[in-house]
Amino acid sequence: MNTQQLALQSENGSPFWEIKILLVETSRSVIRLVEKVFEETTTGYFLHKIDNIHDLNFELEYKKPDVIISGRNMHVFRGTDVLNKVQLLAPEIPVIILVTDFNAIENTDLVNQGAYDIIYHSELNRLP
Repeated sequence: MNTQQLALQSENGSPFWEIKILLVETSRSVIRLVEKVFEETTTGYFLHKIDNIHDLNFELEYKKPDVIISGRNMHVFRGTDVLNKVQLLAPEIPVIILVTDFNAIENTDLVNQGAYDIIYHSELNRLP
C-alpha cells in the first residue's frame, strides 16, 4: 500500500466502512444466492462464509462480525443453534435467519429466541 494512500482498515483488513457479514450456511445453492444478491448491490460489505458450529465459536470470540445471516434448517445444525451461540458469546450481534417456507410456529420461535429478522429465500434482495 502506498503511504500516500493510507486506508482505514479494521483488524481483519476490511475498510471500516464495510459491513462485516458472517454467513452461516451449509447449502451451496443458498450460499451462491446470497453471494449473488450482495454482488449486485452497492453496499460496502465483507462476506465471510462458514458451514459449521465450531467455526462460529471462533468468529464470535475473535472476528466479531457486524451481522450474522444463517439458514433455519441446515444439514448438521439449525438456526436455533446459531442463535444460542450468539446469545451466549455475543448477544449484541443481530442474526438474520433465512427460510424457505412460511412456518409460523418455527419462525415465531426464532424471533422469540432472538432472531433480528426472518427473510424468505424469495425475498433475498432485502438483505442489503
